Amino acid sequence: MEIKEQYPLLKINLESIRKNAHTMMNYCANRGIDIAGVIKFSDGNINIARSYYEGGCKEIASSRTIHLKHVRKEIPQAVTMLLRLPMMWEIPEVIKYCDISLNSEKGTLISLNKEAKKMGKTHNIILMLDVGDLREGLINIEDLYNLAVFAEHELNYLNLLGIGTTFACFGSILPSHDNLETLINAAKYIEKGIGRKLKIISGGSSVNLTLLQNGGMPKGINHLRIGGTIANPRNIRINRGVSIPGMEEDTFILYSQLIEVGIKPSLPFGKTSLNWAGNKVEYIDCGLRKRAIAALGSQDVGDSIKLLPRDKGIKVIGCSSDHTILDLEESDKDWKVGDIVSFNLSYLSLMYTFCTRHVKFEYIHS
Repeated sequence: MEIKEQYPLLKINLESIRKNAHTMMNYCANRGIDIAGVIKFSDGNINIARSYYEGGCKEIASSRTIHLKHVRKEIPQAVTMLLRLPMMWEIPEVIKYCDISLNSEKGTLISLNKEAKKMGKTHNIILMLDVGDLREGLINIEDLYNLAVFAEHELNYLNLLGIGTTFACFGSILPSHDNLETLINAAKYIEKGIGRKLKIISGGSSVNLTLLQNGGMPKGINHLRIGGTIANPRNIRINRGVSIPGMEEDTFILYSQLIEVGIKPSLPFGKTSLNWAGNKVEYIDCGLRKRAIAALGSQDVGDSIKLLPRDKGIKVIGCSSDHTILDLEESDKDWKVGDIVSFNLSYLSLMYTFCTRHVKFEYIHS
């Protein structure tokens, strides 16, 4: 058998991602909202960052300074935003490579100001308010106000650009009119205290599109941080019911080769225990089934159960670190060893795929 490709193989349609960025920018702009294009899911892949920028995302955001360092080098005209609160050790890199950072700690702001002074720069900050999700941010509006006033009047090398919040991360809390109004009211309170308008009120991420598509976003939210929905819009359609006209879903397709095909029992036999990952798994006896093994696993895609087979009649039933077990019983195709099976990806699977060195990438530019 002639081998024409190496597998696993991820095909990345950069042109579709660029079009999606353009569509998303227009969709949000028509509703009074600017967006930062988030590339953290792709381990800072510069080709995706460039597609975002060419599609209209002038702000490129990620949670790691190393990603934004590459963006600064390759797309110097882009505005870079650090999404994760800065670590103390990386303060010099934040000032050097990030135009904007999200913050909630007074000590970190003091260190950022000191480093910005040393470098002769002004660094933009967005202060975070926790409105319920319990990830980053001050929980008390009065504390947020005091921190904002302190930054405005005492830290001369920092520019208070605005405030923001986050949803559906740690606490799984969804954005609502009420919790976003809390953010807007906090912004108004701070504006009175500093005597000027804030440029940005950043209401969250892709999950906020659930409100935006239904006209439920309160007036005053003018910024969102969006990545997964630009690059992989299938994910939010399936999980949140959000479908934006013009978005192209087949941006990423993962291909793997079958290394075993045969008939096997559906119920393991012998003494049971925890599986390879330390989990207890319940199995259902469905009799003999046609099964296959695809040569990829958790080291490549996280939990293979989250993969979405593109071939009708195929079901992912489990995985180990480097094997994915497929049920082929309902498929009309006569699968054989060496055949290629393809998958669409959830956000989590996509993130793992970019962070492994075992998946080959192929870029599609048109």
